[in-house]
Amino acid sequence: MSSHRITIFLICVLLLAFQYPSGRAIRFSNHWRVGVENGLSHKKTLLVHCKSGDDDLGAHYLSVGSEFSWEFKMNYFANTLFWCYFAPDRYHHASTNVFWYSDHLFQRCFENNCSWVARDDGVYLRNIPLRSEEFMKGWDRGLK
Repeated sequence: MSSHRITIFLICVLLLAFQYPSGRAIRFSNHWRVGVENGLSHKKTLLVHCKSGDDDLGAHYLSVGSEFSWEFKMNYFANTLFWCYFAPDRYHHASTNVFWYSDHLFQRCFENNCSWVARDDGVYLRNIPLRSEEFMKGWDRGLK
C-alpha cells in the first residue's frame, strides 16, 4: 500500500471510532458476566432459562441462594441481547431482558458484572455500585 492509502485508511478508522457514544468502543470490546440468583423464600426452586439470538443457555433449576451465571463478549455492533424466563413455581412466571446495550443497565452493573435476583414478588436488578436492588418485573400468573 502506498503511504497515501495508509493515511486515508487510518483517517477512516479514526472517523469510525469517533462515531460511537462516549465509552461505547471500550464497553463492547470487553467481556461481560451476567448472574441470576434464587432469592426466593421457603426453599423454593427457581427455574431459569436464558437465551440470546445466538445462544440457548438451557434450563437451570436453582435452589435458594444459588446462582446461574455466564460470560460473553458483546458483539461489534453493541446489540447483544440476553433474556431469561423465570418460574418460581408452577403458578407464576416472568420473562425479561437481562442484558442489552444501555447506560441505564451499565450504571447498575459493576466492572462488567450484571446481577439479577428473583424474589417472592418478582425479578430485581442489583444496583451494585449503590448496593441496592431495583424491582424490574413482577410475576405473571400461569406458565408460559
